[in-house]
Amino acid sequence: MNKPTLTVVSDTPNTGTNTEVKTPRGRAYKGQPKTSGPKTPVNSEGLTAKQEAFCHAILGGKGWSDAYREAYDAENMSAASVHREAFALATSPKIASRLERAEKERQAEQRMQRLSRAERVIEKLEGIGVRGDAADGTQVRALELLGKTLGLFVDRVETEDKTPRDADSIRAELEQRINRLMG
Repeated sequence: MNKPTLTVVSDTPNTGTNTEVKTPRGRAYKGQPKTSGPKTPVNSEGLTAKQEAFCHAILGGKGWSDAYREAYDAENMSAASVHREAFALATSPKIASRLERAEKERQAEQRMQRLSRAERVIEKLEGIGVRGDAADGTQVRALELLGKTLGLFVDRVETEDKTPRDADSIRAELEQRINRLMG
């Protein structure tokens, strides 16, 4: 009876010999990378190509399990195994720091885009208000709403109690509130 074998493909030139790796019980190893080759770091953080592919998939909006399936060969793995391996990979220090750094970079980029957008809104409103550039009410309203969305304009309502009271009445009111709070 012939046992199934797994042929390992290499990036090195073919020397005429076929390298075959027999797996235990004749099955392919679960969770092996889709592409073969050395597991050498490909970036400054020490991540392999598969780990980097996993990170890119997560940063692209995929869940951990889907990212794992995209980066690794999980064809023969159960959903629970994929989930377990994806969790272990995502929470490893190298991967976690890579994802955290990428998220910080993304947030910084979004901040810069908001600032740039805010500058354009202010510049356009200055053009309309100061230089007398032509604009209709719809355009000004759109700029106002965009400015509010960016946090440029904040509506504040200030209230002031103008009820005439003396110091004794204020003291009595404060004592009542304290007694109520104290129980």
